[in-house]
Amino acid sequence: MDRAVALKQLGKLLGKSFGYRVDPSAPTAEERETARAALIAASAKAKALLEQKEARIKALLDADAEYQQIKTAHEAAKKERNHIAGECHRHKFTVGMSSELFFHIKAQGDSWEEVIAKVKAREHR
Repeated sequence: MDRAVALKQLGKLLGKSFGYRVDPSAPTAEERETARAALIAASAKAKALLEQKEARIKALLDADAEYQQIKTAHEAAKKERNHIAGECHRHKFTVGMSSELFFHIKAQGDSWEEVIAKVKAREHR
């Protein structure tokens, strides 16, 4: 099919603002099939090597006492940080709208007066 005819038909199908790209060095259908077959073998090789690499890393790190100590300390520090972060976001009163699946928070505060003021301020935006 001629390019002009194809572009005219595509314009009718997709609208006037459609775009297109031509890749003159793109592989043929046969070359893509050959590449797909090679891709399967290359993917299997890469997966096997990744599994070997991860097993080696695990073996090395499991035998490293200093790493294990740092890992344990890091996990404890993360747990403490997450607990403190949770405390920063807790409020005595929370008001919102309930849908069938979610509760949408509109305001939070330490007193009803604070919550009402926040709801009123939000409505006036």
